[in-house]
Amino acid sequence: MKKLTFIICTICLVFFSCSNDDSADRERDYQNLGKMYREILSLSKINSELCTDPDQWDFTAIGSKACGGPTGYIAYSKKIDKTEFLAKVKAYTDAEAAFNKKWSVVSTCDVVAPPAGVECVDGKPKLSYITGSEK
Repeated sequence: MKKLTFIICTICLVFFSCSNDDSADRERDYQNLGKMYREILSLSKINSELCTDPDQWDFTAIGSKACGGPTGYIAYSKKIDKTEFLAKVKAYTDAEAAFNKKWSVVSTCDVVAPPAGVECVDGKPKLSYITGSEK
């Protein structure tokens, strides 16, 4: 009986020490995604440029749900380097897809509807959506 208890304790110790390493790796990967996302927000000018004309703004899909498709959409100023910005968004989306696969992330499989456009609300760009009553 003592041998069985020792074996079970050893297995638990190995399991928890491995999962702690995995937990640290997962947290590091998650922090890297956060850093990439904050850089994209900064490049988009969402929080730093006054929105007075919606025609000066556009949007793109961003992120990767575990079931497939984007996690959402992000507005960006048309005054920025669009090529650089969209490359960063693609790198983030690819990194999130890799994260989801590596860590066996699950998500809802609902489809995130694309916005109809961008509007300016209180000087900030806001994605606008068509509701069922507007169709």
